Amino acid sequence: MVPCTPPHKAPITGPAVWKGSDFSSPSDYWYYLSSETIAELDKALRRIRDSGKCPRADAWATLTVEDFPLPSFENDAEALREELRFGSGFVVVKGLPIDRYTEEEACMIYWGLGAQLGRAIPQTVKGDLLYSVRDQGYNLERDYGAAGMRTSKTTSGLNYHTDSPPLLAGYTPDIVCLLALQTAKAGGESAILSANTAHNILLNERPEYLDRLYAPYHMDRRAELPPGEAPTLPVPVFAYDGQLAVRYLRLYITKGHEVAGAPLTPADTDPLDYLDEVMRRPQLPVTFQMARGEMQFVNNVFILHSRTEYQDYPEPERKRHYMRLWLKF
Repeated sequence: MVPCTPPHKAPITGPAVWKGSDFSSPSDYWYYLSSETIAELDKALRRIRDSGKCPRADAWATLTVEDFPLPSFENDAEALREELRFGSGFVVVKGLPIDRYTEEEACMIYWGLGAQLGRAIPQTVKGDLLYSVRDQGYNLERDYGAAGMRTSKTTSGLNYHTDSPPLLAGYTPDIVCLLALQTAKAGGESAILSANTAHNILLNERPEYLDRLYAPYHMDRRAELPPGEAPTLPVPVFAYDGQLAVRYLRLYITKGHEVAGAPLTPADTDPLDYLDEVMRRPQLPVTFQMARGEMQFVNNVFILHSRTEYQDYPEPERKRHYMRLWLKF
């Protein structure tokens, strides 16, 4: 069971409390890789190739931060970690000249940059550290509950959520990272939202709902269920231990209570409905369309994220394809 805490009934303050309308322009949350850092990444790639450390396409997972010495990036990496942990909680990284790299090389660079920010953790029960986010022909309603069927493998829009709230594959990340290898023909817009801001709104408008949101809900785990473990996990939406933590994916709650044989009552769903309504308020999120080669790094402790439904290109090689990393600080 994920630990519960008493409801926090005081306003949350600080840079992690924000609305999209607080940002003067998108450049407020952009970070551009410098030409020096790109040159250092290229040098690291050549060194790795010459050393023979990556004879297989998946051998990048054996690489460590020592394989990517980036002296020009060290200070910025520390600043980005601080921003992710204690600031706004997200950043969009731009400037990678992705057309000069193979897909494998782009993933190696992405892995190397991620290693500067945190430690990669498994995203599947097989131990996969780099996860391919693209449509695999699943239908959410038809196929939900099949082993390995995640919403990330569909073209469906995703409501605001955090990754792995019920410890899928045994882990919940601190940072969720995405690299855009290929973008959609249309749609697939990203949105980022501060749970601290949503929590403050609930405290102001419906404080009685926080009592239920700090108590556990059954979360479905069948998408990636570790062997021998229960198919649901009791998880509170909110917890507070000096900092707010949110764990949320509404569909996992709905399905989890079905699997557990514990029907949701209005006392359970009314707070969730109100939270969902708050998150739909247009002034709260930051929204953006990622371009090919861009990366987003998002705090998974106090930030919720979503995407709109998308339409793919018909050609397989042009289909929307993101690579995801889960990191621990």
